[in-house]
Amino acid sequence: MVTLTVIRSHSPLIAQSSERRRQAPKLMLEIALGQKWIMADATFGTFFAEAIEVLEDGISGTVIITDEKGNIVDTFTGTAAEFQASGEWCLLEG
Repeated sequence: MVTLTVIRSHSPLIAQSSERRRQAPKLMLEIALGQKWIMADATFGTFFAEAIEVLEDGISGTVIITDEKGNIVDTFTGTAAEFQASGEWCLLEG
């Protein structure tokens, strides 16, 4: 028989690691019609994305990507996970 004792640590390294996990981006599981995201790029500026079509009950969809001036610069069609992996997109709340 093995006994395992867990001792709560107050180590700054463990606290930092826990904080990073809480701040980690959440996996995007579905696309909803009208859902909006933002991505800031140091070189190319800020981009906005909006879901304009939902397919397969939200598993995939079509997203229009615009620049800061509202110009359409790209269109993405694929799964929510593929869209999330395409850049550091942050969901806009509200």
